[in-house]
Amino acid sequence: MSFKSFLSAVGHDFTAVFHWLGSPQGQAAVTAGETAAVVIGTATGGPATGVAISGVEGLINIGLKGVLNMEASAAAVGAQSGTGAQKAVAVAATLEPQVFALLQQLGIKNPTVDQVQTVANAVTNGLAGILNAIPAPVASVPQPATTTA
Repeated sequence: MSFKSFLSAVGHDFTAVFHWLGSPQGQAAVTAGETAAVVIGTATGGPATGVAISGVEGLINIGLKGVLNMEASAAAVGAQSGTGAQKAVAVAATLEPQVFALLQQLGIKNPTVDQVQTVANAVTNGLAGILNAIPAPVASVPQPATTTA
């Protein structure tokens, strides 16, 4: 059974998705999830765990934006299909500075290129895999209400 994935739909409904993510409702949803994870991590594993979770969340957020932007860009030029490997390499490369910094924050003084690339590829492929596994929305994402003065 074939279905259009969420990631594929993002390329076609790019504006609506980012309008929602930028809306107060979208930002509240993102912030609530991030805050809960840090609080739980700190409470169960101590302050170092909270710091680590914050760093991982930041990396995932940057990676998610990168995957979505890459997919939308590919859709805009008609190269959305069959280019997954090239898109993943491009997104992973943009994550490498953040991965390097995160690994240092976690106590790895001199992360190797292999360590950095392994994490960047894992984040990119994991996010793309999740977004490809989610079916596309049946209806368009609701647009935030606008007011006229």
